[in-house]
Amino acid sequence: MSDEARAILSENILGTIATTNEDGSPWSTPVHIFSDAEAVYWFSYEDKIHSINLQRDPRVSVTLFSPDESRGPKGIYINGTATKLDDESTTSAKQLMVAKIGKIPAYFEQASGYKLLIGQLNSSKSTGNCWYFYS
Repeated sequence: MSDEARAILSENILGTIATTNEDGSPWSTPVHIFSDAEAVYWFSYEDKIHSINLQRDPRVSVTLFSPDESRGPKGIYINGTATKLDDESTTSAKQLMVAKIGKIPAYFEQASGYKLLIGQLNSSKSTGNCWYFYS
């Protein structure tokens, strides 16, 4: 992974996840995203539309953009299958949140954690400052 792509993952805490509604239409939701070298993580309540969609169809697309546009827009697109975290993995993911923002906001204390592996870079689709990963 390039240093620029790695920076987008490490600098951003806001991104968008896209899921599929029951009727097949897309559903896009902004979420707080935290990452490590292996995956991106987010927290949500199970009664939210995107979480309901993931229970039915775990395919998801995550997008993160760099706020630094000095060399044009830069973004990371990650597509794959999300998994709901177990209690131990949720604790680890929340530690990423604390490392990034210094605390666990009250809203996230009872939320479920989700994970999407970053996967492999698709070098033929990736161009310029946009990187596409598939897991």
